[in-house]
Amino acid sequence: MAAPEDRAIAWRLGAGVVLFLLLVSPGEVRSIDGTAMLGVAQSIVHEGSLAVPAEIGVEGRNGLFYSKYGVLLSLLSVPPVALVQPVGMLTGRVDLLETVAAAALIPIFTGMLAAALFLLGRRLGAPRAAAALVAAGALLGTYLLPYGSDFFTEPIVALGLVVMVERALAGRELQAGAALAFAVLARPQTAVCAPLLFAFLLARGAGFNAIVRTLPPLAIAAVVTVAYNLARFGEPLEFGYRPPVDPGFTTPFVRGAGGLLFSPEKSIFLFAPVIVLVPFALAALWRRERATAALLAALFAVMFVLAATWHSWMGGWSWGPRLLIPGVAILLVALGPWIGAHAGRLRLASVLFALGFVLSLAAVIAPVNLQQLDKPAGTDGPQLVRQVTEIPQLTRRSFGSAGDPGARRDDHRRYLAGWQVAVVRQLGPLAWPAVAVGTLALLAALLWVALPLARELRRGPRPAEPAPSAAA
Repeated sequence: MAAPEDRAIAWRLGAGVVLFLLLVSPGEVRSIDGTAMLGVAQSIVHEGSLAVPAEIGVEGRNGLFYSKYGVLLSLLSVPPVALVQPVGMLTGRVDLLETVAAAALIPIFTGMLAAALFLLGRRLGAPRAAAALVAAGALLGTYLLPYGSDFFTEPIVALGLVVMVERALAGRELQAGAALAFAVLARPQTAVCAPLLFAFLLARGAGFNAIVRTLPPLAIAAVVTVAYNLARFGEPLEFGYRPPVDPGFTTPFVRGAGGLLFSPEKSIFLFAPVIVLVPFALAALWRRERATAALLAALFAVMFVLAATWHSWMGGWSWGPRLLIPGVAILLVALGPWIGAHAGRLRLASVLFALGFVLSLAAVIAPVNLQQLDKPAGTDGPQLVRQVTEIPQLTRRSFGSAGDPGARRDDHRRYLAGWQVAVVRQLGPLAWPAVAVGTLALLAALLWVALPLARELRRGPRPAEPAPSAAA
């Protein structure tokens, strides 16, 4: 069990990440993936059905249309969608409030991911300052930054995998299985990680009984997934990915891998510069704890192969290599123990995380799909330089839209991404005072959380509690 001080830091760190992401969140669900998953929640609340509008679904049972994505995020969205109904009916803006409420879920789960990364770093022996830097940096100092407040399942999958590893190291196999089951419900293909968990437990000498203890939650996830498939498409293994729109894993590995490594729109080295330190960190971890190093590397490798061979290896029109997010998050945790108490390594990692933050900040300020309005032929996704150069024009347009009623139904890609801009665009100039109060409240809460955290981390590192032996 983590020390009380570590748990307090983890939750304070997570709360800080949540507040920062809420501060810069668009407050909207903009991707077609997110719209489809939110559509399921809205259909459940309003009609008691799983069906969604045809334009965001795939045809299934009884000629109705259904989301092709995992069920978890849709189910998690049901309570916030339901809770805003009374206020929505009074204001006449049910659709707007449903979207805002659901959109707040991802920052919350991203904050939980920050806490989990910190605790796993400590479990691996990282000092508190190094573990906190990696936990915050992985989410804010790489291309994961815009996904911390966007309505995709990648942060949820990453959370499940990180908690799975931490709980397996702690000797809590049932909890490790539950964490993996959580990730599977968000994205069913994550089930391919189960054999890696089993192999890790055997490599640590935990025995077959440890594997058995992981199975109940995994079995529940399998049953829920099969039931969801039957309800939508009438087949237990039919997920809605059908040719020609979704032909499956059809990209040659060399082509997809080359894009993920070297494409100017998707290169993992460009969108997560700190990744260049990971080989050194894994080598150091391998010398100390081979099974754990092998598990982290294998989890990333599986995610990499799945992404590289998927027909849309670029993850659609998205910022950086979106499909690699869970693998990147789990891989970066190895940096904490490598940094250790080395001031030089801490500074180097800090610089690379800061560079990653600067590179992806434009994707937070402006919608990444704005470049689809005039997409150059042959591009695999948004371009870094163009994202930055579009911001001045979007800023002028956003301020000019405050008094324009026609802007309310205009394409969101023509405006800055912050929820503050969206509120003023939807409600007009009278919304400025409420926007100012909300922004200041979030800033005050962020400072209230972050300042004590900084003082706690400056007190110096303390040794982490060692993981129990397999015999224990």
